[in-house]
Amino acid sequence: MQVVFIKELSGTGKKGEVKEFNDGYARNFLISKGYAVPATPQIISKIQNEKAQADAKKKKEIEQAQKLKDDFASRTFTLAVKVGDKGQIFGSVHEKDVLARIKEKMKLELEKNQIILPKIKGLGEYEFDIKLTSGITAKSKIKLINENDSKK
Repeated sequence: MQVVFIKELSGTGKKGEVKEFNDGYARNFLISKGYAVPATPQIISKIQNEKAQADAKKKKEIEQAQKLKDDFASRTFTLAVKVGDKGQIFGSVHEKDVLARIKEKMKLELEKNQIILPKIKGLGEYEFDIKLTSGITAKSKIKLINENDSKK
């Protein structure tokens, strides 16, 4: 009997997968426990349509992420920070500071865990990473300037 999995069952099948099992196992376990439904042409067609739509959506997301990656590569975000007499910065630069600057400049909502900052010790320009989607990471730059200089 052919069944279509509607829930993942570890070691047996993944959601949307069509597999062949003996009748007893399929009816008494897979179907009765809600892991699968009998494979009919309508259900198989529905699963294929859903998979095609999901693939198209994922492809569109990847294309958008590639455009964002190129956009980030050409940008340098400037942050004004408090600086001591010897050029060391007070406190540290956090992901939330960078996120606020990205939101202000690009009108883009990102999560804190998408930003990967290097160790920042003083003024200057630093490269950082932005995780956009699975497998796509953009690189951009952040320039730290003395907040007293920016007010002049």
